[in-house]
Amino acid sequence: MNKLNLLFPFALGLSDGVITTLMLIAHSLLAGESIVAGLALRVAFGASFVGAFSFFIAEYSRLREEISRTSRQLILRSPSYLIKGKIGRDIMLEAGVGTSVSAVTGFTGSMIPLAFSVLLPQAGLLSIIVAVVALAGLGAGLGRSVKGNYAFWILTMVIVGVLVTIIGYYLNLV
Repeated sequence: MNKLNLLFPFALGLSDGVITTLMLIAHSLLAGESIVAGLALRVAFGASFVGAFSFFIAEYSRLREEISRTSRQLILRSPSYLIKGKIGRDIMLEAGVGTSVSAVTGFTGSMIPLAFSVLLPQAGLLSIIVAVVALAGLGAGLGRSVKGNYAFWILTMVIVGVLVTIIGYYLNLV
């Protein structure tokens, strides 16, 4: 698996971790409530577990669909010939590695606002600002990686972070 194949699980995990956590804790942070270390770890684990599970389902089914499409193009009777062989093992490995990357980066992304909240309990807004800045940094990295417009990527990620924070504030989940 090359670096290019890891961009998707890395970006998905990191962005999902930050965004999910902002959705969950925005109200608590903006209301000045402190997040204790135990809660921070539970939220980060939960966010990364759900994100990784979703990633595995989506990625494995996408790769299996590619095998089915390839078998039709090769006019094979059934894709099972490809799935039972090395290609089948390779897609399981690729989905597994991607899931691991997604889980680790999801946990890391989730801990960005949570760690600031634990370390600086009264600085809830600072935790949100740090999370939005992390999303902007991810946007800049993605813009560079895909040879896109940096400003567009950064602005889009910042807007998503702010929007999710506002929605999370009104939903008052944690």
